[in-house]
Amino acid sequence: MKKVFILMIAMMLQHVVQAKITYIPSYSNYLHIVSGGDTVAVSNNLDTLELVDPEGMFVMMIDQEDVTKEKVKAIKRFKRAAGWSAFAAVMYGTSTAFSNNSLQYMVRSTNTKTASVLADIYTHNAKEEEILEIDLWIENLTEGELMINDMERGLTWYILPRQSLKLRLNNPEAACFRISDPQSHYVRYASALVGSKLTRCEIDLETEYHWYIPIYKPNTNYRNETLLKYIRIDKSNYAAEEISVDDFLIIKKEQKNKR
Repeated sequence: MKKVFILMIAMMLQHVVQAKITYIPSYSNYLHIVSGGDTVAVSNNLDTLELVDPEGMFVMMIDQEDVTKEKVKAIKRFKRAAGWSAFAAVMYGTSTAFSNNSLQYMVRSTNTKTASVLADIYTHNAKEEEILEIDLWIENLTEGELMINDMERGLTWYILPRQSLKLRLNNPEAACFRISDPQSHYVRYASALVGSKLTRCEIDLETEYHWYIPIYKPNTNYRNETLLKYIRIDKSNYAAEEISVDDFLIIKKEQKNKR
């Protein structure tokens, strides 16, 4: 039993050492305002997007959660805890079968159930942590009140002059609003389509401005992989480009010399 436990620990530690894992975000934003016969719209793939009403009544801004190192650490921490709890549940379950008496069986059985429940909780929390938060800001640029109607949920808000309203959106969500003065003399219809996701990536290098992801080609024997190239992702705009292995080695050496 001890030998099996030690072997599984060694395998898990070996996997951790082999690769550096991070989570890279992909954002999608779209804002649309209809003002009489005029329509304005913008979109991008960044964590923020802003659009001003053509008549200057208000400005809308999407603010998606940035993926910080603390965020990545939190996801990894929950996933590790889930893995260890699942492993513990298996070990407790195995030991339960070899219980010598009813008391020992009851204790080990309880431990198995507890570890299994904790594994489910940690897994759920890890998945929740991977869902990025999205806020929609609407700022009143006028000297009077603005009335905001959520056309999907039937909710209404009032924004005081030169003040802002912060709304938490789902991820993803398509939100539609009617925006006007309280007397409805000036009416606008605005839409916000937003969403984002995190992709788990194995990286060979992370710098202040870029991630470097290795791309492999499987060999015919499926035991080894051939390194083909690298994908370099710009942290400022998430643009991706291919670079050769030789170029990557030069960059890696330059980064090492900076330390």
